[in-house]
Formats: sequence, C-alpha cells, structure tokens
Amino acid sequence: MQDILHQKLELARLPANLANEQWAEKNGVTVEKVKHVLEFWRNSYSWREEEAKLNNLPQYMTDVHVSGFGKLEMHFMHATSAAADAVPLLFIHGWPGSFAEVTKILPILNEAGFHVVAPSLPGYGYSQCPDKPGFTNEQDAEAVHQLMTRLGYTQYVVQGGDWGSGIARSVGKQNPEQVKAVHINHINVITMPEPKFDKEPNYTDFEKRSIEQQRHFTTDESAYYKVQGSKPRTLGFAMHDSPVGMLAWMMDKLFTWSDDYLWSPSEIITWTLLHYFPGPTTPFHMYKENNALIRHKIPYESIPTGVSAFPGEMEMVPRIWAEKTANVVFWQEHDKGGHFAAWENPEALAGDMIEFFRSVWK
Repeated sequence: MQDILHQKLELARLPANLANEQWAEKNGVTVEKVKHVLEFWRNSYSWREEEAKLNNLPQYMTDVHVSGFGKLEMHFMHATSAAADAVPLLFIHGWPGSFAEVTKILPILNEAGFHVVAPSLPGYGYSQCPDKPGFTNEQDAEAVHQLMTRLGYTQYVVQGGDWGSGIARSVGKQNPEQVKAVHINHINVITMPEPKFDKEPNYTDFEKRSIEQQRHFTTDESAYYKVQGSKPRTLGFAMHDSPVGMLAWMMDKLFTWSDDYLWSPSEIITWTLLHYFPGPTTPFHMYKENNALIRHKIPYESIPTGVSAFPGEMEMVPRIWAEKTANVVFWQEHDKGGHFAAWENPEALAGDMIEFFRSVWK
C-alpha cells in the first residue's frame, strides 16, 4: 500500500492552467498550497512516525450486535484514569474526523478523572461498515452504547461533535437510565431549528454571528453534503484512487471549518490518510443514510445537556433555540476555536466537559 501510494504521489497531476485564476472558491485550497503540501508529502512526511504516535493510544477491536444488521466489528480507543472515582466518558467523532480527534484532550480528561472511550464509528477506520441500507445515526447510537456496555460501564456520559453530536443525543435518548449527561459542540438547524417567537429575541453579538454562519454554511458551503449524500459510492471511486484528490477534499473542510487554526502539512496528511487508507467511501455513506432522518417534529430531550459554542463553528444556534428541544443546563461561549474544537482548542473543550460532567455526575 505504501509503495503504491508513493507512486501515485509521484505521478499526481495538478492543474496547470489556474495560476492566475480569480474565480475559484475562497477556501485557501489553491494550486500552490496543494503543491506545497504534496511536495512535503513526497519528500518529508513519515507515516510510520505518525502511526507510532497513534499507536500510543490504547486501541482494541470487539464485536457489537445491532438490531437488523447483526454482528459488526468495531475499533475503539480506551484509556482509563487512575482516579478511584473516575467517570466513564464516550467520545464520538464525526466526518471528516476520526477516533484520533480525542488525542489532544485525552491526557487532560484522564488526569481529571475520566475513563475515555473513543470508537471509530461503523464504516470509519477499522470499524466494519454494514452492507445493508438503513444504518442511520440511530444504529450508530445503538452500536456505541453496546460498546460501553461490553466494557462494563453501566452508567456514563457522552461528548460529540459534528455527526457525533447527533449520535450523542440519540445515545442519551435511547438509554436514559445509563447516560447521565450529554455534551456537544455542534448544533445544526435540522436537529435544533429556529422556534417561532412572538417577538424577535434580543440576540447577543455571538448569537448573531452564529445565525449568520449557519445561513452561510447552508447556502454556500453545503455542496459537499449534497454530493456525499446522493453519490457516496461514485465520489468514492475518485477519492479511493487519488490521494491528492482526498487531500484537497480534506483541506477544504479543515480550512473552512476551523477558526484560523494553522494546520501543519503533517496534520493535514495524517487526517487524510486516516480516511484514504481504510477507504473514504464508507464514511461518505453516513450522509446518504441520514438524509431521511430530517424530522418534521423534534422531540424534547430531557437528559441534562451541555453545550460549548466556539466562534468558528459553522453550525451553532442561540441558546434559546437549543432550549426548545433539549434540557440545556450548561452553556459556554468561547473566543477561539471552530468545528474541530477538540483539536483546535482542546483545553477549552476539555475544561467545559470536566466542569459540566462533574456537576451532573452524582
């Protein structure tokens, strides 16, 4: 695989007729930027060094059984705390992330007294992808709850971002006796829509920015969602065959969804390879399977819910919206960080999680 990858990198063909273009998207994924990262990949990047760092995380495989889908093999990271009263915590990633998003917050959480479990969702990394249609976030929630049960955790708390936020809420909804609290750092208008108010609320500047960014994302940044949601297999052929194509697709999301975080070439490439090596198509399928989950009526969720709101998050809503569909008891706004909060601003996200979860863990 490594030999084939390097051959593809050497043979990669970049556009030669875009040197002075003025019309393309404003995402920073220019020919020069891709060329720079590609040259680093060819000449300086070491997957083995990055792989060794990832392997410092204690990782395991197990089987879970999901209703209607049978047995699925699941990969997960499980790091326990030395604290006698440690709280079990389930960390759920989204796309284009992976279980490795937990890396920076893991030592903070372990030190603070949390056992941390970070699975690769079905279809991601080394976790098996179901071969039948209909595997939605509801089934993802069932799978990760079974994992926690297999590990012996009868009660636990959950954190999620991106798709992980919706899955975290589903885990809580499905298992209210076992899940003590849910914390999220991403909210979209599908799951927490704008309520009907008799009078327009007096929004703060932070909330006004969140509303504007949500609208911008919906109108100008959601083409990827429609492609992955309608043609995941077709798009997958291109991404499977072209590491540079997958690199550019990843760069677009990392650059446009973060808050001025300076992604290093090594970080960009490693995040890309965590999808390229196992195959990017199966994570794409999540978009297609969950298109039908758009609800006409959003049920209220009574489980204690905490929210960390970061200024660079492209999907966040005002607290007053969130309170209409969830029992929001903790809300913290920050001045730095974006969609990848666990990576961009790990101290802030971990601090919120520790404060919130400790307040509800009785």
